[in-house]
Amino acid sequence: MSFLNTNRFHWLCFVLWQFALFFCCQQIFSIFYNFNPSLSCQDPNFHFSKPKCKLSKVEICSELIANCSKWLIEPAPFRSMVQDFEMYCGTAAYDSAWVATIQFIGVLIGAITYGHLGDHFGRKPVSFVGISIGITFGVASGFAPTWQVFAAFRFIVGTSIASILIVFYAYILEFIEPEQRVFLRSFFNWGYARLVFTLACFICGYWRSAAIVTSLLSLPILPILLILPESPKWYATKKRFREMKNAEKRVAWLSGIPYDTDEKILEFENSEKSEKDTKIYTMRDLFTSWPIAYRTIVVGSLWFSTSLSAFGSDLNSGNLAGNFYLSQFVSGGVTAFAKIFVFLLDTYVPSFDRRRLHQYPQIAMIICYAAIMALMILPESDCNSQGSRDLAIIIINIIGVSFIEITWDACYLVAVECFPTKIRTIGIGTCSLLARTGALLAPQMAYLSDIYRPIPYAIVCSIGIFSLLISCFFLPDTKGVDLAALDPTVELDYNRRKSVTENIGIQRRLTGAVTVAPRATIGEDA
Repeated sequence: MSFLNTNRFHWLCFVLWQFALFFCCQQIFSIFYNFNPSLSCQDPNFHFSKPKCKLSKVEICSELIANCSKWLIEPAPFRSMVQDFEMYCGTAAYDSAWVATIQFIGVLIGAITYGHLGDHFGRKPVSFVGISIGITFGVASGFAPTWQVFAAFRFIVGTSIASILIVFYAYILEFIEPEQRVFLRSFFNWGYARLVFTLACFICGYWRSAAIVTSLLSLPILPILLILPESPKWYATKKRFREMKNAEKRVAWLSGIPYDTDEKILEFENSEKSEKDTKIYTMRDLFTSWPIAYRTIVVGSLWFSTSLSAFGSDLNSGNLAGNFYLSQFVSGGVTAFAKIFVFLLDTYVPSFDRRRLHQYPQIAMIICYAAIMALMILPESDCNSQGSRDLAIIIINIIGVSFIEITWDACYLVAVECFPTKIRTIGIGTCSLLARTGALLAPQMAYLSDIYRPIPYAIVCSIGIFSLLISCFFLPDTKGVDLAALDPTVELDYNRRKSVTENIGIQRRLTGAVTVAPRATIGEDA
């Protein structure tokens, strides 16, 4: 028996997901292209009204604009769009925050469109188109002549990020086994992607070349997709059993194991040829049954709050003191390392369910950001003593970000395990839509730190408490659920109802007769 029942095809799926996450890190690219270098004045008679360390960025800009004739842009670790387009202060500085917001609007629009397309046209073609478009416009954004053109290209990049997070995620996870879901998120995750993404930006050192290189990191996915089959589980929901059988044969060949054909499956295929599912499911179908509507509301609320907390703290990390690159590397490394413990707990502690996976890190995150807020509010006597406080803030922030990333695991896993296959990408797409609504506010939340540093952390703490209460009182536990069993338990089409027991029998015949059929589910990570 292999480790977690894996074969070579499963490992290929794991690696493909990691490469997809490289592109998803475009969500935190604004940390780099919006990096704001330190400003000072070369006028010999100019002095700030109080020590510079005690001034906010808005106050520094106000004094420079009013009293300085010759600004000095201090050396920065990364040459950003802010420097090229001189977006240091005032309205221009706010415009730079809007570029990130526009990209998140793209992710939001993509969540709406790609979720429906993935359920209607299939996981594979929609994933291929979405990733291709994203890489193309990601590279093009590196040649943008103005920040407005750059923002337009990043909008399209955002839509492609949504195609990966929703459709490609569904595609990969429908191929793997239930016991492999947490393993995937623990060892092929956002933390490693962030390390590689930061390394690429460090090597490039310039936002234009970094935009090109980081977009090309996911290019190997496209040729591999061409040889992979469509998800057999998607074919099954469309009652296209001949295509499903062919896809399963391809999976068996890629897995290096024999394919077993059962005559009962063929009989079922012949009897159902005239009943192919041509219904186009939409977001409305999430609310045609109370159990699904309940799950949508609860899980969607958690996605919104987690997204706002995660991206708000992530995008604000560039505003913290300390070594810029070191902070990003350590944040990615700690996140990747922390997820290993999630796998160990999920595998060897049966009582560690999805609820605990969300609630324990959420509590720790609230404590971390409450501590940061307190440190920022407490007054310091001079700038020398502020250095040690800034170091403490950086360390606690990295720990807090890691805990937020773990709560993402719970959000994704519960969403995957809540929705039937017919509306799975629509369900995840709707949750992602709510998450992107939260992410839209994140760049503005980071901008508020220029006015008063504790504001972003006060918001994160408040949102975290709200999310914790939702989780404690309403979040269902879905650990180990069989996705195939979800389909017959929820009626989505009242005009074509069938016996629940009949459908369960069909599912058992399907899953029992095909050894390679992906019983798995869909199940990161900015």
